[in-house]
Amino acid sequence: MNFPAIAKAIFLLFLSSWLASCSQATIPMKMVRYPQQKAEASEKNLLILLRGIGGSNESFEKYGLIDEIRKRDLPFDIVAPDAHFGYYRNESVQDRINEDIVQPARQTGYQKVWLAGFSMGGLGSLFYLERYAKHVDGVILVCPFVGWRSIIDEIRDAGGLAAWDETTSNENDWQRFIWSWIKNYSSHKEEYPPVYLGYGNNDLLTGSGPALLATALPEGRSFSVDGGHTYQTFRKIFLTHLDNLEFVLRKREVSSDQTTGAVQSSSR
Repeated sequence: MNFPAIAKAIFLLFLSSWLASCSQATIPMKMVRYPQQKAEASEKNLLILLRGIGGSNESFEKYGLIDEIRKRDLPFDIVAPDAHFGYYRNESVQDRINEDIVQPARQTGYQKVWLAGFSMGGLGSLFYLERYAKHVDGVILVCPFVGWRSIIDEIRDAGGLAAWDETTSNENDWQRFIWSWIKNYSSHKEEYPPVYLGYGNNDLLTGSGPALLATALPEGRSFSVDGGHTYQTFRKIFLTHLDNLEFVLRKREVSSDQTTGAVQSSSR
């Protein structure tokens, strides 16, 4: 059975059905906000949830993820922008996240800002880090889509990310561009906020891309679970992230030493 072809067909089906109802890439982004429930929160932090290509920015509430964050009483306001494929198509997703959400949050006194990207939103989170790494405090990735099988095979055939030399600064070659940044990140991790990765072992859409990304992260920053590219798997991974990172997310200030061992890797 041709699994890569099936994965691409699934993606194209998602894309074609979704583009039919895709709205314009408006400025500013439309978004849904979920403020902390406490009347007087002791600190102002922001968690930005970035959607995948299917569903909508309201899917986080629909599938209970907002409730799960609230059950843990984490000190974060939450915002879910409608960062749909149109913003990726016109190459503005990172700028819109920064100008519409992150910078206004900083200007109004938010202390910590975290990104959590699901599937396509994981790719958007990496694009954001490539351009605006100093503006956020941490990144959570859930089954991120990081390119088709061709680029993953190219890197593996070269002997891994360290040996791969087809790097580029050309953003039009987006797959090599983002992997070029990942390679740079892997050699200069101390210059970036912590990145935490979770992915499904049986994900036909993302393939072995997340596992390859895991090799670029510090020890203890990635894990995998049984599951495919489904909401059930997304939920399982996100809840594991919340459980593993609860101490980190509650701390007023996060140091690199305290975040390095926050996640016990189950697959590297």
